[in-house]
Amino acid sequence: MKIKVSNYEIQSDVAREAFLTFDFEDIVKKLDLKQDNEYLYVKFINNEYRLGKKSSEIQRIEENSTYIDAGFYEIMSILDLLDNLKNLSKEELKASKNFVAPTGLKEVANAGNKQRNSWIFLKNAKAFSGKIDKLEKACKELGGIKIDNGDVGYIIDIFDYIKVMFVYYDEDSDFESEIKVLWTDNILKFVHYETTYYMLEYLFEKMLKIIEE
Repeated sequence: MKIKVSNYEIQSDVAREAFLTFDFEDIVKKLDLKQDNEYLYVKFINNEYRLGKKSSEIQRIEENSTYIDAGFYEIMSILDLLDNLKNLSKEELKASKNFVAPTGLKEVANAGNKQRNSWIFLKNAKAFSGKIDKLEKACKELGGIKIDNGDVGYIIDIFDYIKVMFVYYDEDSDFESEIKVLWTDNILKFVHYETTYYMLEYLFEKMLKIIEE
């Protein structure tokens, strides 16, 4: 019986194979990463990951020291960042203090529909509705810094120098629930535009998991 392989699996396998060709010493030096003979260690959305320098396996390290194979959004986000490092100096790896909406990133042309009409935001806005206290808890657990915006507002580190401003408005009698995000305005130096949505998908997935615990 022929086993079907999804496009997600194909893309992540290609990215992992490419990872084995990376200059690991350059990556470690630029990011001040931990490493040993087998793995590089990278932090992504308040979790540590280990990346196999020989095996290309990418695993999330949980609090009880168990290792969970990373999913598509994690793999593509982490490896896109590391791939882009080869074009940057260590001095360029700094978080901007300015935030803009995804469609306002100056490098993006014809970015598509307005943010509020994106299905990614709509489906998660509905999932968060009526759960303000739990959403606050999730943002705190993800290392977020509270801001005075919306019903829930936090700045969350994706990587050390990539931050996202997450703002949530719960539904009321006049308006539907809504998510707004703003990225640090130099994010496209570090990852491709599509990858920003992989990061958001995984961020929202983590929030929902904490909310449902």
